[in-house]
Amino acid sequence: MALALDPAWRIFAYEFNKSTLQLKEEDGSGPAYVISPTGAKLNRLFVVGVLTEVENVRANEDLWRARVADPTGSFTVYAGKYQSEGASFFANADVPQFVAVLGRARLYTREDTSYTSIWSNEISNTTETVRNNWVITTAERTLDRLEALKIAQNAGLDGDALRTTLLTSNVNALLADGIIRAWPSYNGSDVMAELAPIIASAIDTVAEPDGFKPASEENQVARTTVTEGSTVQANEKADEQTGEATKVQDASPSTDALARNKERVLLTMNELDSGSGVQYDRLIETLETQGLEEEDVEEAVQALMDAGKCYEPKLGILKLI
Repeated sequence: MALALDPAWRIFAYEFNKSTLQLKEEDGSGPAYVISPTGAKLNRLFVVGVLTEVENVRANEDLWRARVADPTGSFTVYAGKYQSEGASFFANADVPQFVAVLGRARLYTREDTSYTSIWSNEISNTTETVRNNWVITTAERTLDRLEALKIAQNAGLDGDALRTTLLTSNVNALLADGIIRAWPSYNGSDVMAELAPIIASAIDTVAEPDGFKPASEENQVARTTVTEGSTVQANEKADEQTGEATKVQDASPSTDALARNKERVLLTMNELDSGSGVQYDRLIETLETQGLEEEDVEEAVQALMDAGKCYEPKLGILKLI
């Protein structure tokens, strides 16, 4: 009988890059897992984002390293001689473009620093619509894991006792196994508070597909779930949840001001780019003459990069996608 494959998890780059826990058999048999802060037991991943960088880091062995950005950060993706499909794709890839990647999670630890990466099994070009749908679905899956974390927090248990509680609360067995390992290693309360604005920001990014349109009804509902739902608040009363949600929203920069700044940055980049990109310093100087502060420009540029609207092909040079 064929063995069932591990599920291909959907996870944001921000959370994946925060992962520091690895699970593998002492004798080296069986698959290795990366345990994420929300308890995702990662062997295989499915990610969609913007390919922003490709480099052959070991030409004599044809080892390729790429960066794939989602609205929360960037995945490091590798392909070598044992991932011939991915290596061939990277060798001929145009940057930037939207890509979908199916691969294996890897964690390398040196001293007190951990590095996550994906070793690609399959990779293909895709569309912005697919990326946006991936972001919404990944936000929903992350919320599910945060709900399970809240159950663990309220239970005040660990080990097999916590596993039993999670299973009786309809948490699937794979996630339950990940949570009982993640809970002692990561601060669950901090994880819930930290991921709330990250998820909301990711949804905001794709809710405005061309940069500045109002959010669609579906995406607005999804964002409301993040900012007002019980998942990220750890409070039981509705009025407490609403109050906490307001705090999260008030703590963020003005959405309207940021949207206006992003629009001005995009328009100015389009005007200044003669084909080889725009120098970051020149962009800042130009926008400062229009009344924007350097900090506002930097914030807008970072938001546009996270949204896959522009990228940095070389240090200090920006290009529109």
